[in-house]
Amino acid sequence: MSSLAKTLYKIKRFGNSLFTKDCVSCGKAVRGSCLCEKCIEKSSPSGNYRNGFACAFYYEGPAKDALLRFKFGGDYEFCFDTFCDWLLSAYEKLDEHDFDAVVPVPAFGCKNTRLSELAEKFSLMADIPFHPEYLRKIRRTEKQHKLSASERRVNLIGAFEAESSVSGKKILLVDDIFTTGSTAAECANALYDKDAEKICVITLFKTRYDA
Repeated sequence: MSSLAKTLYKIKRFGNSLFTKDCVSCGKAVRGSCLCEKCIEKSSPSGNYRNGFACAFYYEGPAKDALLRFKFGGDYEFCFDTFCDWLLSAYEKLDEHDFDAVVPVPAFGCKNTRLSELAEKFSLMADIPFHPEYLRKIRRTEKQHKLSASERRVNLIGAFEAESSVSGKKILLVDDIFTTGSTAAECANALYDKDAEKICVITLFKTRYDA
């Protein structure tokens, strides 16, 4: 990404911060964030940052409301900048910051997903090259949230394929939510199969998943 693109994005973000909107969780007037200060305080920052993984919040409370509004409601643009900031906060928790590429978890048959757009803007702010083409999903799978932990692992086996150009590269994989780790593991396996040097993962949220 060029320095001009980064400057233009910062100008856009500043412009958005001048307008008052409603907190996506409680409805209170806010500027520059999709959650008000009280709702952010009610959200639980995740302490899970080790072994190459980090995330911003647990998937509960107001933070969960924000993701649901981002993915399924009409607040995609409103939540976008806030989520970019949260990805940056997750990234800062990692011990490793030397990456050759940001790669979003891909969807089957769809390149321009909301996650890929978010990962692209995160890469811009983190000054890491964006390479969504490094990883693709090669078959359709069942929705993960409908499955048990063991079913999730089986569901994704062989679902991803990496490009040979990842060989020797350090990859930062980006997803929206970490539950059992099955998606991240299968993506990492595909990248390692093509001789990627190292894979780290950041997500917006992590569930408190015990199954």
